[in-house]
Amino acid sequence: MKLRKVSGCDDKTCPTVYVSDRGTAVVQGDHVTSAEGLTLGEGETAVELPPEIILNAVSALVESGVSADVVQRLRETLK
Repeated sequence: MKLRKVSGCDDKTCPTVYVSDRGTAVVQGDHVTSAEGLTLGEGETAVELPPEIILNAVSALVESGVSADVVQRLRETLK
């Protein structure tokens, strides 16, 4: 799998969002093992990201051709 960074910093210590050559998203963030309301399936991992990282990633995807409606819905959801 080949990844392209769409949001985050250049070092290895901060949350980052990548898009893969398979059309999927890969996220890097602080590992969450236990939180109220979190139910993980076998083989799943949860990571915590600041909303700004997600918004920046979606904005970068819009610049690449994703619908602007996606950004607006996400902004409303994260309020």
